[in-house]
Amino acid sequence: MNGRGSRLRVAHVVESLGAGGAETLLADVVERLAPDRFESRVLALDAPLHLLPRLRAAGVWAEPIALCPRRRPLACAARLARRLRAYRPHVIHTHLYFANVLGRLAASATPSARVVTTLHNPDYTHESRPGPRFAARKALDRWTARRNAAFVAVSSAVAEDYRRQMGWTGIEVIHNGVDLDHFAPAPPSAPASDAWPQGALRVLSVGRLHGQKGHTLLLQAAAACRSRGLALALAIAGEGPLHAELEAQARAAGLGTSLRLLGRRSDVRELMRACDVFVFPSLYEAFGVALLEAMACGAAVVASRVGGIPEIVEDGASGLLVPPADPAALADAIACLAERPDRRRALGRAARLRAEAFDIRETVRRLESLYARLGSRR
Repeated sequence: MNGRGSRLRVAHVVESLGAGGAETLLADVVERLAPDRFESRVLALDAPLHLLPRLRAAGVWAEPIALCPRRRPLACAARLARRLRAYRPHVIHTHLYFANVLGRLAASATPSARVVTTLHNPDYTHESRPGPRFAARKALDRWTARRNAAFVAVSSAVAEDYRRQMGWTGIEVIHNGVDLDHFAPAPPSAPASDAWPQGALRVLSVGRLHGQKGHTLLLQAAAACRSRGLALALAIAGEGPLHAELEAQARAAGLGTSLRLLGRRSDVRELMRACDVFVFPSLYEAFGVALLEAMACGAAVVASRVGGIPEIVEDGASGLLVPPADPAALADAIACLAERPDRRRALGRAARLRAEAFDIRETVRRLESLYARLGSRR
């Protein structure tokens, strides 16, 4: 199939192009879709637009709608509808709540297009709020979803959550994938990272500084390890509203220079390659992209047994799983790996092998197959 007229046109609608898991997955996929079969256009409703230069450098047509969907939903939907009418996509693929709802409404501008939504988060279990506003939000999601031809979930846990909360059936599970060539163990000649002081167990966590990610529990576990006499240094990469709170907690716990809050980093892969233990202590999690990336880099991992994480980590074989919200169990797992370097190295090798089951190329292949099926049903 050569030429624009013979390719399947896919419009990818997303809330923003920030550097979150859903947005990064979208970029990873559209860069790899077979160019002789698919033509992509990425429509981001609002800022941030961190991934926009990356997409354009890869030759992907990406443009912002530039209207806040929360403050101006009708105007945003109308502008999006005009973009879709001009593009005439065969498939409209939506990501995240406002893009899902407004993307489905705007799809009325292209009645023959088939709509598919990727469900990235368990929105209606862990992030629900009492009151009529949230109930209306959920009802609008359910009502607009009548426009959908298909649903995709990033894990079986997320699919089950939506079956229970929304009554949606036939959800196809397509796991997030990782670029195994980019996220790979460091070569022997790789320089040492200066993110940790010398002479301590290098512990890393990556994620936004938000209550969901369990960083306060991680600091409690780090303090417990220190009280056992373990030389441990902790680095956390990510931004978020809990930055000052975590700093205060570290001071109160006497962690001092043992904790480094690194902020947003462009060298996350190098940090993952250099750490001794990667810890992912989330209270709930749809999948865990950063966890999978660390495993692909050959890191020994400790993670919470929540959501889609057990679909990635085989407890005791390719990592250690602990109950959520249990800093004592988290400290025990970290201490186990600190005291047994042979066990740590074996888990790191097994983690890399396990990560190979989540190759981004397989994620893309399955999405290509879905797009082709939807396009043939128009």
